[in-house]
Amino acid sequence: MVVIGLDIADPQTATLSSRLRASHDALGIIFILQPNSRFDIKEIQALDVDGLLLEGISNRYLVECVNAVAAGKKWIDNKIVQQLLMSRSQQLAVSRLTGRESEIADLVSRGLRNKTIAQQLNVSEGTVKMHLHHVYAKLNLGSRAELAWMAHGKSSDTGAGQNRLLS
Repeated sequence: MVVIGLDIADPQTATLSSRLRASHDALGIIFILQPNSRFDIKEIQALDVDGLLLEGISNRYLVECVNAVAAGKKWIDNKIVQQLLMSRSQQLAVSRLTGRESEIADLVSRGLRNKTIAQQLNVSEGTVKMHLHHVYAKLNLGSRAELAWMAHGKSSDTGAGQNRLLS
């Protein structure tokens, strides 16, 4: 298995998977993309990888992706799916979130309470509130409901609010 951080705009990126697979056909390949990268569905498909993450992803999601790829499955970070579905202005706002802010925003958008999130992440409830305040400010949102709608509402048919196992 190989995990590589890269810039999707680099012309060498498109052929990297095929070059890696040429040396070892059973190799599990996971790419970590920069969050401010501009990409479309065709570019994502052309990568021909087993796992796809955005830089700044939580350790939990990285482990989840590695485990899925090791089990022979395909895995894509829900944030990448969201970026493919969101407007450019929404993408720019979301890309300004830190890794922890993204993680908390995801948990809040799934309906978890601050206390539960704090326990799950081993932080104080005040820390969760502080991060959530930053998320609202950066995304110009006013409530948990707006955050959930932004994360899930527009794309509920595709399951974009969840990390996707693609097997």
